[in-house]
Amino acid sequence: MPYTISKKYFVLFCFLLSLNLAKAQLGKEAWHWQFGDSCSLDFSSGTPIAGKSSINTKEGCASISDPNTGQLLFYTDGTRAWDRNNNQMPNGVGMIGGQGTSTQAALIVPQPGSSTIYYLISADQGGYQGANTGVHYSIVDMSLNGGLGDVTTKNTLLTPPPTTEKLTAVRHCNGVDYWIIDHPFNSNAFNVYLLTASGINSTPVVSNVGTTQSNISGTYQETIGYLKASPNGKRLACAIYYMNFFELFDFDNSTGIITNPIKISSSESFYGIAFSPNNSILYATIALGAIFQYDISSNNAANIMASMVILPDSVYNIGTLQLAPDGKIYVCSTYLSSSLSVINNPNNLGLACNFQQYGFTLSPGSKSELGLPNFIDANNPFLSQSYNTSLCNFPSYTINAANGNTNYQWLNGDTTSSISINTYGNYWVSYFTPQSCKEIDTFHVTQAQASVITILHDTSQCNNLTTPITLNATDTNVVSYLWNDGFTSPIRTITSPGNYWINYTLNNFCVSRDSFSYSINNIPLVNLGNDTTFCLGDLPLNAFNPSSSYIWNTGQTSSEITATSPNIYWVKVTNQYSCINSDTLVVHPELSAFNFVLPNIVTPNNDGINDFIDFSKYQFSSLQLEIYNRWGLKVFESDNPSCIWKPTEDDGTYYYVIQYIINCGIEKQNKILKGFITIIR
Repeated sequence: MPYTISKKYFVLFCFLLSLNLAKAQLGKEAWHWQFGDSCSLDFSSGTPIAGKSSINTKEGCASISDPNTGQLLFYTDGTRAWDRNNNQMPNGVGMIGGQGTSTQAALIVPQPGSSTIYYLISADQGGYQGANTGVHYSIVDMSLNGGLGDVTTKNTLLTPPPTTEKLTAVRHCNGVDYWIIDHPFNSNAFNVYLLTASGINSTPVVSNVGTTQSNISGTYQETIGYLKASPNGKRLACAIYYMNFFELFDFDNSTGIITNPIKISSSESFYGIAFSPNNSILYATIALGAIFQYDISSNNAANIMASMVILPDSVYNIGTLQLAPDGKIYVCSTYLSSSLSVINNPNNLGLACNFQQYGFTLSPGSKSELGLPNFIDANNPFLSQSYNTSLCNFPSYTINAANGNTNYQWLNGDTTSSISINTYGNYWVSYFTPQSCKEIDTFHVTQAQASVITILHDTSQCNNLTTPITLNATDTNVVSYLWNDGFTSPIRTITSPGNYWINYTLNNFCVSRDSFSYSINNIPLVNLGNDTTFCLGDLPLNAFNPSSSYIWNTGQTSSEITATSPNIYWVKVTNQYSCINSDTLVVHPELSAFNFVLPNIVTPNNDGINDFIDFSKYQFSSLQLEIYNRWGLKVFESDNPSCIWKPTEDDGTYYYVIQYIINCGIEKQNKILKGFITIIR
């Protein structure tokens, strides 16, 4: 019986399913973007709409919208804060955020447990010995100033100088708290601060991992470059501008510990970084104008390097990239550009990602520069796994979510680690891991169609059963085999003709069928007759069989030919079942034809005896015949080897001259004969 789903569970399920389908792309908090020179984007309709704002910054900035309504709350360049009406907050000046020239000058993080308190984290421009003041935080209270917000606490030191221009955040695996991450300079340390309902823990989790980011150029350009988190919160990517590489790390969002550095080098300086929504592809920009794509799913440096693709039509002075709520990645095309470029399908490798240069036009009068708003890209890591399976006509199916987790809650209200289902549909379970991380797995069970299996092929033999046929019907994902005669092995030997079929029961409860026909077919009947002898003849040879093809040793392809001289004649006949038969006939040379004797008398009295002389019976290949009377007059002449002389002349003696050739196989006779013939009636 189908499960009955309560309204509250249905609403929650739809919400979770929408997160899954979006593959962890940004939510309503990122519906409004303010950046560059007075640029604004509104994603609330699903498609970005360009507008104007009060911001004017070369690089880092941040925006935040209400997570429930999507209404813009405020935005900042790290030094100033503006409300949703584009007015500067009364106390929203003087924050330390790089004066518009810090890569990630600002980041806005909501305080857990509060709907009004937000932490404005600011990272100063990179430098050393007074040129850099470190990373600070200020607090914005949205309940003040008539709901438009104001800054209450300002410039509390978080990480002392010198620091790089890197700043990002990841949601804790408990789905409530946040990790705030920055990177000191002249160090390989990452400082990871935990933000809870009690505020920021000022003692960071420190991970000394990867390459020391230090001053090697004398200009502190090594502080430049983005630090971004994957949407699932499991990985970090760090671009180090002047040192010409970026690094990938694993991030434990339950402990805040960063591990497993992977270094990806280039001949150019990396600046912008963005993960694909499905976490498996990384995009990086270089200052000289290119977007690099890497497949990072292997977690292997050599494979990642080998997967590099440079997207076409990239232009000079590209800025950063940012994943958007519509699942696309937007790119600052060029410095002071009136448009953004777009990676329309960032989950696809290579050119299939559908990069569109200058794909989105900004509002007239506004210009993009190098930076886009800095968001908490990893804001929903509690969506852990998504499983898809297709089944055919199953009586029951068990979904198991064990592995040491606790506090299971299924969509139907069940609290066990596994449930049995008997209907197609979507199922989810929430639980807490041993590290007290909240996770949610989704299960999508759809009705499958039995796959088409065509392993077996019809076959036949021609009038013999001397070779048994072995069939191998083995296929993948098969639970059991059943032949029509009850045989249960996929491999069998057949010796009798007939029609056979086999049912495959697959591991998704589908049953597929393959069939096989084994037949015995007649070979063609071919009989060219008995061998014979002649030097010159006209012997028809017939090999006709219905629906057959023919090939003679003479090259002919008809069913019938004529033998006209001594030779070996054979034919191969193939019928419609590809059965073949052949026959051979030999015409031997009749050498006795060389010893012929012409008659010396003819009696043309029409009594049917010796009325004429038939020269065709002598098998001449060529003939020149002349007959003369006793006075030397020519009475008959012919060059036809088959001529007949039936005299009409008077009785008497006549004289002949014959020049002939007899070709008989490899033998040949060429002579001139002279003699006489007497006519008597």
